[in-house]
Amino acid sequence: MRPAGEFCWMDIKTPDLDATGRELDTALGWECVVDPDDHRDPATARKARFEGHWMAGLSSLHSGACPPGTEPHVGYYVAVDDATRVHDAAVAAGATSVVPPSPIGDLGVLATVVDPFGAAVSLWEPGTFAGWTHAVGAGTPRRMVHTSITPTTAAGFYRGRLGLSMTGAVFSTRSAEPPGWTAVIQVGDRPCTTFASVRLPSGHRFLFA
Repeated sequence: MRPAGEFCWMDIKTPDLDATGRELDTALGWECVVDPDDHRDPATARKARFEGHWMAGLSSLHSGACPPGTEPHVGYYVAVDDATRVHDAAVAAGATSVVPPSPIGDLGVLATVVDPFGAAVSLWEPGTFAGWTHAVGAGTPRRMVHTSITPTTAAGFYRGRLGLSMTGAVFSTRSAEPPGWTAVIQVGDRPCTTFASVRLPSGHRFLFA
């Protein structure tokens, strides 16, 4: 389990669960299945697992939870002790609230904001579901990269204003991609500072290391 202040989960929003599941299997060896303990409708939600650990959720863009026309994307969740407190601190520091703190059954409390630099991030106060349990290794998320035009200021927002440790996060200068968070997936023996940008046919982008 990831401690408060660290990223703990990701949810892949897609118009085609089956196609995206096949892409994740081909690229990473992740098996996409219905989780019998998931509260979501099996017709619109799956989970990806690898070596016995859950890696990500898969959510259909046709479920009604996202506005029509929403593009495929990945939502990233950071564990927090108090979703309301961190959400309100983020808004006070210039973030925009997208989803106010809301209980998701007994799984936990979710809030989503867009930070002042243009990157969306979800805050997850765990209940019965805490997210990642895997040890970092080949085939698993290794760290997270935040891109913006002011990476030092962005790091100060999260670590200073919100009090999140984010020891597994890297803040870098935006190039061609829009501001945002991107997962680094460990796939080989590259040095940890060498990332290859990979975009799946479904449009989802990751960094492979």
